[in-house]
Parts: sequence; structure tokens; C-alpha cells
Amino acid sequence: MSVRSFAWLGLSRMAKSVKLMRILLAIPHVFSPQKQSLYSSQNEGKRATKQLALQQSVLGNLDRHSSRHWIHASLGKNKPVITRELETIDGLEVNIQLYTPPEATLAERIGKDKRVEFINPGVKDMSKVPLVASKNLLIQSPNYDLVGYLEDDILIEDPEFFQKLLYLDHQTDGSYAFLPHRCEQIPGKGDVILSGDPDGGRPDLFWDTGETLTLDWPLGSKTFYRATNPHSGCYFLSKRQALAVKSYWDERQWISNFELSGPLEQAASGLLLPVLKVMKPKPSQYRFLMVRHQDELWKRHEFESNE
Repeated sequence: MSVRSFAWLGLSRMAKSVKLMRILLAIPHVFSPQKQSLYSSQNEGKRATKQLALQQSVLGNLDRHSSRHWIHASLGKNKPVITRELETIDGLEVNIQLYTPPEATLAERIGKDKRVEFINPGVKDMSKVPLVASKNLLIQSPNYDLVGYLEDDILIEDPEFFQKLLYLDHQTDGSYAFLPHRCEQIPGKGDVILSGDPDGGRPDLFWDTGETLTLDWPLGSKTFYRATNPHSGCYFLSKRQALAVKSYWDERQWISNFELSGPLEQAASGLLLPVLKVMKPKPSQYRFLMVRHQDELWKRHEFESNE
């Protein structure tokens, strides 16, 4: 499928509206160490890694995407250089809700920020925290232009990430959810995409249709595919998409007739699959839409032998 060409003039017009875009991000966070657990959130040895990842997921994402920034400016000849606060027209109004139980959290070092709201999910079963965050995010979607759910170790590095999502939504009918590739970096080797699809696909899964979608982009067309492995540790939806997902689950009292591999997956792409077509950039174009996973899961897997 291809749509009309999106000219540079169109990009310029879109940028003027983007600066007013209101975004709400919901992040579930639990750190409750358990003996012999493989999960980072239950591994005492991951405390420092998870602490830093959480700070970057909250404050790091705010720093990269809000309108506030700074510049080193000289006060004149033979005068000192100072750091001056500025505001960029490309910035967005981003707010974050951190869903974390007070008894199982690493959020104490984040500090107070008017853009960050700490919310007690109010559940005894910690595995329910992701769904609470995702559900509450969708309920609030009428008040925002775009909403996003992301795990507590996701960093959105691309400063134009949300503009790209808005562009993709404008170019389609709203039935496609564009998810980024979640990547880690292997020192000296490059990025590794964590959500690889199984060889040969999974025709037994109702969403594995093989559909592709090609959209025009000023620097070359971009192709997206219906992901066999939809999980990216996050999702981002326009208002119309979020309202469609919310309506679907409201009618079913938020009870699903299928389950993905775990509560994180179910709270993320698991809520989207019955309503939207989950698409990702083809792997060779992964950099167009990607997020950084702040861990080293790649160490769990062997490199394929070329012999």
C-alpha cells in the first residue's frame, strides 16, 4: 500500500501543529528482588542498572522531548560564558505518570518534577501493575493528542520520534499501530533488535498475516510489516487509535480471551492486537523508528555460526 507523497512543505506545516501536541506517557515500575529470578525487576544484582534505567526512562525522556533546553552564550568580548535557558519550537508538552508501589520501587532518586506524577497502582499482585498503567493511560486518552505506554527501561533517543508517529497516523486511516523496534547496543558490533520474528512466521497466530505497508518519506519510502512478535516494551497511539482500543476493552470489561507470554506483553501489544494492526519497520530500516532498551539481554543468546 502506498499513499500520496508527503512534500517538504507538508512537513513544515505539520511541524507548526506538532509544537502544541500534548503527550501522556505511562510507565509501570516494580523492583522486588526474588531469589534465583531471571527478571530484571526481581534481580538484586540488577539494582544499579534498573535505577539508572528508570531515571533515564523518566527524566531522560523528558529532557529529550520537552521544549526546555540550554545554550552556552558569551556575554561579550572578554566577558564570561554562561548557560542560558531557551525554548525550542519543536518541543512537546510531555507528562509522565509513574505507576509504582511504594514498597517495591527505585523511584526515590527521581525527585520532584511537575511533569512527573507518582501513582500507587493499589494492587497486591505486582504482576497487575503493567495492566493498571496501560488501562489508566487509555482512559485518559481523550485529554491528549498522543499517549504512550513504556516499560521502565525504555529510552526514546530520537528527538523527532513523536513527530514521526504523528506523520504516520496522518498518512493512514488509523487502523495501524506503528511500534518501534526495541534495541540494545552490543559494544563493538552495533545494535541488536530484541523483538526478532521466528523463521517461517507463525500462521497459527491471528495477527501474523504477512501484510506490508509502504509509505512515502522525503528521504526514501519506508516499509512496515505486520510483526509476528509484536512486543516492543511500549506502544504509542494517537487519540483516535487510543479511543478505539479503549472502547473495545470497555465493552469486554477489560477481560481478554487470550494471553501473551507475560504481564508486560499483555499490557502492551496484547491490548492492541484485537483492534489495530501492529506494524514495525522492516529490520533493514529499523533506525527510522526505534527505542533503546537499557539492559544487556543480548548476552543471553549465542551468535549464529556462519560456518
